Amino acid sequence: MSQTTPIQSFKLDEQGLTHIFGELEAKLMKAVWTLEQASVQGVIDYLGGNLNYKTTMTVLNRLTEKGILKRHKPDRAFIYTATTSRDELLSGVFDRMVRGMLDDDFRQIALVQMIETAEALDPNILDDMSRLIRQRKEDAQGT
Repeated sequence: MSQTTPIQSFKLDEQGLTHIFGELEAKLMKAVWTLEQASVQGVIDYLGGNLNYKTTMTVLNRLTEKGILKRHKPDRAFIYTATTSRDELLSGVFDRMVRGMLDDDFRQIALVQMIETAEALDPNILDDMSRLIRQRKEDAQGT
């Protein structure tokens, strides 16, 4: 995936969606992705009703300004929808990270680190990587 993602930073020490969003943004995005389309009150209700309406609306509007959500107003309240699926957004973020790591300055370090980390996590990952590399080379030769 080479499309540009509106995410500009990645917080290494966070978990899950908070790698790329603030804590409240992550909760709101999970809600919108689950609900598929939701009003501010719908998001608040989905998350248990404990959020401030104005704060929730402000954060949803900021996510809209960033291009992560879009909104329309069929009645009195805006309805928010995600501009992309969760998987597509994460894929775009990961693509930008990998491309950044594989530039000239980081390429050797990144490749060695990926291999060493994979081997430490599960030696079978190296077999998977080797198989994928062989498959890509074969596919490239076949075209």
